[in-house]
Amino acid sequence: MGESSAAYYADVFFGASKNWAVIHDLRVEHQGFVAQIDHILIGRLFDVWVLESKRFRNGIKIDERGECITWSGRRPIAVESPIEQNRRHVRILQDLLDAGRIPLPRRLGLPIKPKLRSLVLIAEGRISRPNAPVPGIETVIKTDQLRNTVIQHGDTGNPLDLMKLVGPDTLESFARALVDLHSPITRDWERQFRLANRTPPATKPLKTADPVPVVPPPAASIEKAPSRKSAGSCATCAAPLSAGVARFCKANEDRFGGQLLCMTCQPKALRRAG
Repeated sequence: MGESSAAYYADVFFGASKNWAVIHDLRVEHQGFVAQIDHILIGRLFDVWVLESKRFRNGIKIDERGECITWSGRRPIAVESPIEQNRRHVRILQDLLDAGRIPLPRRLGLPIKPKLRSLVLIAEGRISRPNAPVPGIETVIKTDQLRNTVIQHGDTGNPLDLMKLVGPDTLESFARALVDLHSPITRDWERQFRLANRTPPATKPLKTADPVPVVPPPAASIEKAPSRKSAGSCATCAAPLSAGVARFCKANEDRFGGQLLCMTCQPKALRRAG
């Protein structure tokens, strides 16, 4: 899967470093909107890379309008733009941070605000790009280019960026606070299947003297059931006997005392006779 490939590269190049925090499969909710984020990289310069990982076995083509297609064999199939998909994730995460749901580190009394960046990682298949410029097209890269892209954009040499440098402990605290906002998927099955407001049908309580109603089987099962004639009933429990069981009892009259017995009562009669 594309996610496992991206997770591998993120863990190999950034997971063991104290200068980076790596988060996988983060689901956050804010003001009724949900962002299911595949991976997040957080550096000590407070760059937060939001990663959307995809796998298109037959490649992906992005046209000059930003629309995307892939192929099933030779048949083109329209797919949702991963650029726009990840852009929504970044927007929801940014709104969440702006709402103060995570305490930010401070320097000189001012909060250090993280800079959110978007990347779409394509694990398999060719990326066909348009000749005309498309907003966000530069964020679509092959998964194996993750490290080079992050390092290239992170090391700008800007003194103002260096003022945002945070320590490993601060980095870890921010990452843990982000993970604490993870909201796993829960299914409201009653609401989905409209069971919550369903009133069970009223039933009349049975009195001891009332006969218990017998519900006949469906007509279809009656038609398919083989017709069998009863060959009598068990002398002990009155259970109906098949013709084969009745013949067996008649052939062993001396063992069963001349009685017709069902297969359940036959062993009991033998034990009593013994």
